Amino acid sequence: MKASWKKKIAITLGILGFVITICLVFVKILYGGGTFYPSVNTTPIKQNSLKVLTELPYPPGMVASSQEGRLFFNYHMLHKPERFSQATLFEFVDGKKVPFPNIETQDKFYHAMGITVDHHQRLWVTIPRGLDGKQPSKLLAIDINTKEIVFEHQFKEGVGIFAQDLRVSLDGKTVYLADCGFLPLAVPSLIVLDIESKSSRVLLKDHSTLAPQNWLIQRQDGKPHQLFFGLLSFKVGFDGLAVSKDGHWLYMAAMSHDTVYRVPTRVLTDKNLDDEKISSFIEEVGKKPLSDGIELDKDNNLIITDVEYGSLAILTPEGKLNTLVQDKQINWSDSITIANDGTIYFTDSRLTDLINTLAQPASKEKIIANGPYKIYKVLP
Repeated sequence: MKASWKKKIAITLGILGFVITICLVFVKILYGGGTFYPSVNTTPIKQNSLKVLTELPYPPGMVASSQEGRLFFNYHMLHKPERFSQATLFEFVDGKKVPFPNIETQDKFYHAMGITVDHHQRLWVTIPRGLDGKQPSKLLAIDINTKEIVFEHQFKEGVGIFAQDLRVSLDGKTVYLADCGFLPLAVPSLIVLDIESKSSRVLLKDHSTLAPQNWLIQRQDGKPHQLFFGLLSFKVGFDGLAVSKDGHWLYMAAMSHDTVYRVPTRVLTDKNLDDEKISSFIEEVGKKPLSDGIELDKDNNLIITDVEYGSLAILTPEGKLNTLVQDKQINWSDSITIANDGTIYFTDSRLTDLINTLAQPASKEKIIANGPYKIYKVLP
């Protein structure tokens, strides 16, 4: 009798092991493959203009400049800096980081991802639900002069789960958010929020211009960036966005994608147009590296971070792509902003150095040991 039960248990465990193996193979085939992206690097055209703005104890995430030249940044939420630091959102003042808007309200901005300053003196902050999943995705705005929170919105369940970057229309009435998605958990989309009514539309969901292509992101050691012991390749969708200087175009770039696109902003706010109609207005701008943040300069050149080669690329309006600056010490060029005087600021978030295969952040000891962490500037 005992032998019979042991045999049944062994058969059951064998079947279970077989099913699990088949499932893992299926996941690997579906989400773990890919091809290395061919390098689009060229000889840097402004290498001597690359400078270190500041050094930090924890990795920076996003950076944003105001029209008057004020500079804001945060620590990168995937490193979970709130474990060690009460403040995670800052203004850079006279060479020092100052908690913004103040130290007392910092807990409202824990898990913040994207930041941007609009033309109406407001610092906008996204707090995506993301991998944490413990809170609804939120959007807040702070008046940078009064330091008061002037807008707060909680998205509906399932909206903006990975809304990690954003831009605001020139008239200050509309917010565009890039929800990058994260296969197999979510798909990328563009969220358009009407500020006055607090109503939002989820557009171009899993559209080919926003979805990741089958490219592997290469680490500095030459290995592919993969998660869960190689089961998932780190492929990210819609990640970078920028509004043209005249406000007529929204530029869109998926991280694991070879092309930048743009779409007229007027069609995004037209509630009579569905995804099919909107997609007919999308234009191809040009080729790009595998990227994170993007931004337009005063001459309508698109400045693009290159997450594989520690560099920034520049894409001209005519579609010519070159490397702008490069430094082998840069691990992951992340967020970018351009001040009115033409100075480019960007962060190195060091994602591939410190996030492990289970997408978990490093310990404080490891983070400190690998520091300091830098925000760079490129002089005009």
